[in-house]
Amino acid sequence: MIPRFKVLLLCLLGLGAARAEVPALVASGFEAYKAAGSKEALAIWLKGAPPSAGTAIEGLPPDVGPGFEKPGAFGPMESYEILATFSPSTRLRRVYAVAYFPQGPLFCCFDLYRTSNGWTTYGLKLNLVPDQVLPVDLLEKSS
Repeated sequence: MIPRFKVLLLCLLGLGAARAEVPALVASGFEAYKAAGSKEALAIWLKGAPPSAGTAIEGLPPDVGPGFEKPGAFGPMESYEILATFSPSTRLRRVYAVAYFPQGPLFCCFDLYRTSNGWTTYGLKLNLVPDQVLPVDLLEKSS
């Protein structure tokens, strides 16, 4: 049995995570994705990111290019949705999101760090497979 103070602590942590707002950096990147494709989105999401930033974007589907002939092309992005946010401190934020395409979803995880100049990305995961990006509790929540 879990002691009451641990339950209270878990509830307070959950409330803090639920209230964490999504930095404009994330939304701006998604808007760029809709308008111009993944290269523009990545330019926004990774602007100012340190060279040591962890990026796992090998699961990113290819954009639809001129002529729309590319095999495996996935664009254009239709919309996106924020699934969850977590802020373990005032300067750290994790955002889970999904981008929707006609062919299926792209799962996203942003690890953000607040500097004196605003939010910057220090970790980014993008993949078509939810298990590669989303934590188990988000996956189980949907079932």
